[in-house]
Amino acid sequence: MDNQKKCLFEKFGGDQQVSELIDQFYYKVLFDKLLRDKFLKADMSRVRYQQKRFFSQMMGDKNTQYTGRDLVEVHKNLNITNQQFDKFKTYLKNIALDMDITNQDIEELLQHVEKHRDLIVFQK
Repeated sequence: MDNQKKCLFEKFGGDQQVSELIDQFYYKVLFDKLLRDKFLKADMSRVRYQQKRFFSQMMGDKNTQYTGRDLVEVHKNLNITNQQFDKFKTYLKNIALDMDITNQDIEELLQHVEKHRDLIVFQK
C-alpha cells in the first residue's frame, strides 16, 4: 500500500504507537505545573484509555469508536486556556518527533487537534 493511501493512524504505526504517544504525553503532562492541575481528580487510566480511542478515531482508524463523554461536557468546567492548549500541542509534537514521525504527519495530527480547540478551551 503506498503512503498516500494510508491514514494517519497507520502512518504513526497503528495501535501500539498511538498508545505510546498518549502514554508519553500524559507522563509529561503530569509533571507540568501548568497542566497537571487539570488532572488532579481524574482517573488517569480511564483518561488515557479514552484519549487513545479518541486519537485513533481522529487519526482515521476505522476499527476504533470513541465512546467517551462529549468533549464539551468533559472540558467545560476545567477552565483550560489557549496557552494550556498550545502547550498540550507542543508536547504531542515533541513526542511524535522523538518517535521519528515525519514533520508532515505531525502537522496533520496537530491540525486535527486544533479543530477541537473550541470544544476544549473555555477560558478565553
